[in-house]
Amino acid sequence: MQLAEYIGKTDLAMINFSFLLIEDIDNKIKSKAFFYKNQISSYINDCVDHFLNNLHVKYSLQTIYKAEIHQMITPKLNKIYEKHCIFSCI
Repeated sequence: MQLAEYIGKTDLAMINFSFLLIEDIDNKIKSKAFFYKNQISSYINDCVDHFLNNLHVKYSLQTIYKAEIHQMITPKLNKIYEKHCIFSCI
């Protein structure tokens, strides 16, 4: 039995997407494309919305999936914020 069969293809796709998104954000910070937390936040929301629209699931499931993705991303994102000096708009 493979992991995709055990947890499901959608959940595996969400996990892969989360890791790729964190990696992409880290690379964009290193290349000086992002300076502010609100830039990163809007980029994350756009990417997550685009990913969920491609899943073709109901709106209620999209809301749940979006919350799960944000929950997976947040701890790693906080570590990235600590590692790099990211400005925060007040």
